[in-house]
Amino acid sequence: MKSKILIFTFVFLGIGYQSFGQTKKQFINAAEREYGKKNYYGALEYYNTVLEFDDNDVDVLFKAAESARQFDAYEQAALKYSKLVDSLNDDKYPQASFYLASMKQRMGKYEDARKYYNMYLSEFSGTDEVLTNRANAELKHIDYAIAVTKNPKKNIKIEKLGPEINTPASEVSPFSVGEKLYFSSMRFKEENPATNPPKDIGKLMQSRKDKSATLIEGPINSRDQLVSNLSLSKDGTKAYYTICNYLNDSDIHCEIFRSDVSSNGTFSNEVKLPDPINVPGSTSTHPHIALDKETGREILYFVSDRVGGKGGMDIWFSLLDAKYGYSQPNNLEQVNTAANEVTPFYNETNDFLYFSADEREGLGGYDIYKISKVKDTYGAVVALGSPFNSSYHDIYYMETKDGNNVYISSNREGAAFLDELHKSCCYDIFKLDIVKIELDLNALTFDKLTERPLNFATVTVFDQDTGVELAKIYNDKGNDHTMQLIEDRNYMIVATRENYYPDTLRFSTRDMDKTESIIKKMYLTTDMILLDAYTFTKIGNIPLDSTTIVIKDLSGGNTRDIIEFNPLSNEFHFMIDRGKEYRITASKDGYTEDVAFIDTRPYDKSALIRKDLFLDKFILQDLLPIALYFDNDLPDLKSKSSTTNAVYGTLVQAYMDRKVSYKEKYSKPLPSNEREQVKEDYEVFFEGDVRGGYDKFKKFTDNLLLELQAGNKVELILKGYASPRADSKYNLALGQRRVNSVKNDLINSNSEILTFFQNGLLVITDISFGKEMAPEDVESSIGDERNSIYNLKAAKERRVEILRASRN
Repeated sequence: MKSKILIFTFVFLGIGYQSFGQTKKQFINAAEREYGKKNYYGALEYYNTVLEFDDNDVDVLFKAAESARQFDAYEQAALKYSKLVDSLNDDKYPQASFYLASMKQRMGKYEDARKYYNMYLSEFSGTDEVLTNRANAELKHIDYAIAVTKNPKKNIKIEKLGPEINTPASEVSPFSVGEKLYFSSMRFKEENPATNPPKDIGKLMQSRKDKSATLIEGPINSRDQLVSNLSLSKDGTKAYYTICNYLNDSDIHCEIFRSDVSSNGTFSNEVKLPDPINVPGSTSTHPHIALDKETGREILYFVSDRVGGKGGMDIWFSLLDAKYGYSQPNNLEQVNTAANEVTPFYNETNDFLYFSADEREGLGGYDIYKISKVKDTYGAVVALGSPFNSSYHDIYYMETKDGNNVYISSNREGAAFLDELHKSCCYDIFKLDIVKIELDLNALTFDKLTERPLNFATVTVFDQDTGVELAKIYNDKGNDHTMQLIEDRNYMIVATRENYYPDTLRFSTRDMDKTESIIKKMYLTTDMILLDAYTFTKIGNIPLDSTTIVIKDLSGGNTRDIIEFNPLSNEFHFMIDRGKEYRITASKDGYTEDVAFIDTRPYDKSALIRKDLFLDKFILQDLLPIALYFDNDLPDLKSKSSTTNAVYGTLVQAYMDRKVSYKEKYSKPLPSNEREQVKEDYEVFFEGDVRGGYDKFKKFTDNLLLELQAGNKVELILKGYASPRADSKYNLALGQRRVNSVKNDLINSNSEILTFFQNGLLVITDISFGKEMAPEDVESSIGDERNSIYNLKAAKERRVEILRASRN
């Protein structure tokens, strides 16, 4: 196994210097010996000593730079490559400018990196095909990195865990369960080393609330081996982890093991996973156990460099079966490349698989990515961006069950240096607090021709990358279709409706870092004719609701009639075929029908046709009877004339001004416990009967004018009444004056009505009953004003009624 990324450890071997009197050749031999053993720290120390003899030795300078690069001492490597490229103008090692760019990129100095990648391509693009291709790719990655680092996600706060967890050594593979955090630390040395000095080894540790880390007790840590990459089954009864052995001072070989976990956290019954998980000659590492929703079985994700992969380290998966064990591993081809993909973590809540990779578009080094999994289909790979990723190595993504926190391991700026001189190593565990955001989609459907809201539509939401359907929303009451979305997913929404062509929209929630309401307007087209029908009254063209429209196809065939009733408005919207004739009939109880004809044969494409239908009804009679009330002996006090110039509207306002007087004069003699009720009765009479009667009269007048304007002849019958205070002859004349005042209000207040009256289109017949119709219990004594004038019984007798209206 060639990659240190498996557990991220560095071995610092002691170097016994004899004297500076040793020859340059001896130090070079020692450096090359350590480099051959992949002890890059030791090689760097020896090469640095050689450079003290001659710091312009191109060969030694390049090998020292290579040692520093392999040791992840980015700054040291960059200085040495820079001296070769910028100071010595060396062209013996063309790859120096490429690796100088790479080191600058790793340190986040993207513009410098761009400069040296371009330098390499301009001077040495034909030297090494692999490096040339990578330089071109990295230039594109730099553009991406600059854009991303300028806009880190605002809903995420990152912090390095304290010294209880992180030390100058590497801490990796965090795994959180409740308040407990498991991780692996390289702070330990071999107890029984085969060589001297002892090598660094990793052991599994645990901490509660990120505090007071302790070793996991038991055989799992009782070995001079590297133990890391813990993953627990969903029920917490099985632990999967990696045990690795050194092949040399840098490379390691790993295998996956499993132990039972008791309720008190004790590990026991350790077994190495069988073939085909562990296979001879290959490393198997980074186990992560999850639940496959489709099968209900556990699924083991792991990393291996076995035969059959795409190259480097690949992610594989195997289904677990209680009877048959582990299935033949499958290469997760959707994420793997010819480079390295490592540290898988599957989030069962949002169905994303997270992993790290080193040569995809990113910020530099290993970046963290995710890919959606819907049923058995995977979507597109998405980089998590900043602050999850940095220009350094970012690995071991692990999200807590509630989704509020993420743990990662990284050697980014801020991580501890085990070797302060070379500023190299180490990996620390970082915690990211995530403020959850809500992304609400509202897909609004419209008719494209009219741009009106389109009801009865269905909106289907798909994962654009997998094509898998995520939701389907039908709305027969409106045009809105709502659902919640998640971050970093590409969506496709399709709106459909009967007789319409679908509309499709694509959009992404990538890079969203705050709660948003996403509005998408969708416009559907049809090749049918859109028919808008509106129903009105024939008199006055007033919108008429609660009508029924029937559309009949006159072109033959067995096409059913279209029947629609609208109780709420006068609007109707239909879809009818082109190339046909139709009859449309509007009807409503109490009204005459209206019929119209539509010919769609001239239309060769969709169009909008409007038809207004007018239903007739004599409205005036529905407003009757109307009672109009008068004050005592009005109009014209003590007059014996049957005519008057008074206008009822003036009389009624004066009468309303007497409301308080009527209340007081009638209620004054009454006991106090009866007065309030009597006053309330008078309030109802004056406001409801007197004022309300006149309001109804004005509405009647407006409709009368509409009838006359339509050319109809109208006849009205008015009757006048009086209370029985005076004799019959006087009251008969009084009743006639009262009818006359109403006629004056009706005719003289509107010149148009006067013209119709003069032309004989309005006929008014008046009848006066005087006191003949007054009930016997209405007081007639002139001397008893309280009861003959102010009593409500008497007041209600002083009136004019419009009893009948007829149309000729």
